[in-house]
Amino acid sequence: MTDKEFEIFINEQDFIGHDFIDESFKFWFNNNDHIRTPFPENIQRKLKERTIRIFMEWVYELGDEEKNRLTNDIIVETFEMILFNQAMNMVTDEDHKISICYPFLPRLGDVVNDKNKGTSTIISRELDVKDDEKKYLKVRLINTDAELEWATEFELPA
Repeated sequence: MTDKEFEIFINEQDFIGHDFIDESFKFWFNNNDHIRTPFPENIQRKLKERTIRIFMEWVYELGDEEKNRLTNDIIVETFEMILFNQAMNMVTDEDHKISICYPFLPRLGDVVNDKNKGTSTIISRELDVKDDEKKYLKVRLINTDAELEWATEFELPA
């Protein structure tokens, strides 16, 4: 589909409202009470363009029967899958990849209150796959009051 055909389709189609797309980007590109954006600011404009293009091309390919069977949950899941997949293709920094894959986990610079080690700041994190094939997040922290650097790890959801 050419850019011109795509633009015409976007303007004429009525299956996906512009408010859905706008609200989705507003949610994922801004910090909210329960989640911070996992997407670096420097990729957001291009990420938005790519996501809209791929998502709307998916919509374009749907037949009327398929559209009738789609639920809101499937539409949202498809949009978010495209958004996150495109973002992973746009970042090279491993820490950014961790944030995109696991947007709800603690990040670099976050403060953690550990009952044994005290208040500490996350200074590094990396993914690790153990012999049991499960993924773990290794986190290094520093308690600046005690000048103590320490590490922990935990299993990641599948």
